[in-house]
Amino acid sequence: MERTGDKLFEKALEYPATLDTVPKIKATTPLIITFDSQTVNDTSLVLDQALVSFQHVDTKNEVALPARAVKSTESYKMDVSRKNFRLHFSSAPGVYNVALVLGSFKQGGLFYDLGNVEMVAPKGTKEKKHEVAYGPKPEIHHRFAEPQKMPNILVSLFFTGLVVVPFIGLLGGWAYLGVNADKLQMEPVGSVVFMGLIAAYITLAIAYWIGVKLFPTLTYALVLALPTYLTGQYALSKRIEKRI
Repeated sequence: MERTGDKLFEKALEYPATLDTVPKIKATTPLIITFDSQTVNDTSLVLDQALVSFQHVDTKNEVALPARAVKSTESYKMDVSRKNFRLHFSSAPGVYNVALVLGSFKQGGLFYDLGNVEMVAPKGTKEKKHEVAYGPKPEIHHRFAEPQKMPNILVSLFFTGLVVVPFIGLLGGWAYLGVNADKLQMEPVGSVVFMGLIAAYITLAIAYWIGVKLFPTLTYALVLALPTYLTGQYALSKRIEKRI
């Protein structure tokens, strides 16, 4: 234990020895535990897990703090800083059993009981009591979203009818320009295929308006583009040839 750089207590242990006294730990006297691990052949052993366990003697509540590796000395170090003390021990003072929980994939695990220490809470600190209450939970009441208010059916029909206005305008424009289908019979096959592809474009536009996503619509339109161009070019060329 140290306070502002002065050691108040120091004890060196070798497995399986334990502490013969119960030192008192305060927030102003942080506890530092340093240890190294070796194999049976006295060679340094790299641990895959190094934890320091603090178990309250009375309540059996346990706090496990990790020990970090110190490469320069090939050892491991864990310190109970003021922050850790306030977080874990200020509200639950008392005697704790301290143990090392070590693990290695090659050598297995080890639980080393170091002994007991007493965590002394600062004056004015109240111990928190952890109570677990078992029983039914409050009933959960679900409230579903209310349906949106729809406009009058006549309003819906009016705007639906407006969708047909551009098509009527298209037919009126054709009639005004004198467009007719009398001579489509000069090339019936090409003309029928071409008009069928035009109808497919109109159907695709309706499908997009109803619910088809944009990117699938563009994909289908690209697929229809080349045959529409070729059949239209073929039908017009055949009609010009027969007129000549």
